[in-house]
Amino acid sequence: MSYKINSFIASEKEVASYEKRLSICLTSNGFSFSVTTVQDELLAIGDVECNLKASMSEMIADIKGALSDAHIQPFGLKEKELVVFSRQFVWVPQHLYDEKKQRGYLEALCTIDAGCCVAVDYNEHIKSYIVFSADNGIVSAFKIAVPGLAVRCQHSKMVNATVLNNSEMKSVLLMNVRNGEADFAVMCNKKLQISNTFDCANFDETIYHALNLTKHFHLEDALLVVAVCGDIDRERFARLREYFPSVALYTGRSLTLTKPEMQHLPIYRSALILS
Repeated sequence: MSYKINSFIASEKEVASYEKRLSICLTSNGFSFSVTTVQDELLAIGDVECNLKASMSEMIADIKGALSDAHIQPFGLKEKELVVFSRQFVWVPQHLYDEKKQRGYLEALCTIDAGCCVAVDYNEHIKSYIVFSADNGIVSAFKIAVPGLAVRCQHSKMVNATVLNNSEMKSVLLMNVRNGEADFAVMCNKKLQISNTFDCANFDETIYHALNLTKHFHLEDALLVVAVCGDIDRERFARLREYFPSVALYTGRSLTLTKPEMQHLPIYRSALILS
């Protein structure tokens, strides 16, 4: 066994498999996961440390072992998804999308990294497809360990009904802070303006990119809410409030917590698996 479950909390509530959703998100040293119901109840959430550079067989064994230890059987579930982080992606409106040209959309913008596959995810909220690259070995390991797993990109998860509805008659700048990088999405009046990922060696650079986006889209002249999730602490949150009048923690869609202990979880750190 080469994996370690760093955190895990689950409800004892019994729910039929076909009413459950399993969401898995890659992290810098493994993956996090959540189990929710179709009625938006949070049943379980956890974080697993494992080597995503190990051999295919080792990764598969770790994934299966960790989910089994968490009493998660990935069969018969309503939905199953894997959220990956991609720097190579392009949005294509539904009316322009041609499945036969899927790889070509991405190759027109960049050279696809070696060892990567091309995946596509449809975002019904903005009626567009996002074509993106993902590590082929990691994706294959998870899809073998969890059959029927849909692969999704972090940018598609950030453009969701919760954030879009909150952008009505105002602008929302959503930031997902990660180690060495930060993902951004700007939404105004229920429309996506831009989504991108930038290198951020420190939090000052994260703030710089946030300010640059607000200036480029003239957001400083309108009602703006900055929503932030990921690697955030009190100090970083306070820093953001020095530059933006309205800052809030983003925790994904509104969920019913089925266990009192869940009230104290820093859910904003795992917002993408709860969106």
